[in-house]
This record gives sequence, C-alpha cells and structure tokens, in this order.
Amino acid sequence: MTAVAYASIDEFKAQPEFKSDDPVDDIYISDLLDRASRDGVDSYCQTWFYADTRTLAFDLPTSRRLYVDTPLLTVTTLTNGDGQVIPATEFFLWPYNDPSHSYLELYPISQYYWLPSLTKLDRSSVTVAGTWGEVDRAATDPRSLTVISATKSACLSIALSAYKKRYGQGVEGVAQVTGAGVVITPRGIPAEAKLALAPYRRML
Repeated sequence: MTAVAYASIDEFKAQPEFKSDDPVDDIYISDLLDRASRDGVDSYCQTWFYADTRTLAFDLPTSRRLYVDTPLLTVTTLTNGDGQVIPATEFFLWPYNDPSHSYLELYPISQYYWLPSLTKLDRSSVTVAGTWGEVDRAATDPRSLTVISATKSACLSIALSAYKKRYGQGVEGVAQVTGAGVVITPRGIPAEAKLALAPYRRML
C-alpha cells in the first residue's frame, strides 16, 4: 500500500483554529498533510501507521518464536527456510489484542519446526509475506481506533502549525517551503502532537 496521509483536507479545514477567512490552498494543504504524516508523525515515532504489504526475511529462530523487527499486522504466507509454506493453523501472533504484533510462534502441538535454507544456512532464511505497520487504518477495533485518532490529531496539529507559519502567524512550529515542497523539521512538531504520539514512539 502506498503511504497515506493521516488526515484529510476537509478534516484540516474543520479545525476550530482554521479560520474561515484564512487563505485556502488545497494543493498546498494536501502536500502539507503528506509531509506532516511522513516527516512529522512517522519520522518522530520511527515507524509508520498504515498497512504496508511486503515480504521480509528473518534469521532462523532458536526457539519456536520468530521475532520480527518491524510491527506485523497480518501474515499472508509464512515460508520456512526449506521453502515449505507453514499453514496459518500452525502458528499464532503475539500480543493477541494489540493492533500490531512483535512475534509469531509455532503452536506447541504443531508438527512443524524451523528449517534452514540449503543455500543461506540460518541467515535470512525464513520469510514472512503480509501487512506491516503499527495499525491498519481501516480497522474498527477500539485499540486500533485509539492509535488512528492519536496519529490523525498529531498530523493535523503539525500541519496547522506549519500552515500558520507560512502566513506569518505566530504559532509554535518550524516549516520551510522549498522548490521541493514543504519541509517539516523536528522543531516543527508542536507539544500537543508530541504528547499524542508519546505512547507510540520507538526509540531505535
């Protein structure tokens, strides 16, 4: 899935702080929301908050657990090191109730076990095809909705701060407008946005 903005133009204009007599530039606002999502929210949290489809490779586990270094949402295909597909009935994702998961584990009663690749040995031999990210923005469960709401709120706050700055209004935040578009720096993240994102920030 292509990276998405965490808020819409209509949601941006619906903010109480956006006055009806403020200059309106939908193209600029759209670019601003994209940058607030990528350079603001994602960069600040060192992760992303939408479902991205990809296949990732991992080293052969030393236990029944396969830890992943990227937040995992769903598994489409789990392929063992020997090339055999492990059925979805043979493993579970953990934590159970979080929007994303940090590892998958073969059931204790499963007849499957991790096997190395004949060419890679134990290095990057197990592959996981699925969706990755902190949350699927189409999800409707309460925990996902909390994450979606927090990232949307932060995106709007960052975008509004940069938008006001463009027109010389004295609000917190720093943004630059260049030939390449809007550039948002860490200083351009308002305090309320940082507070909303604090529970989801990954310290790498």
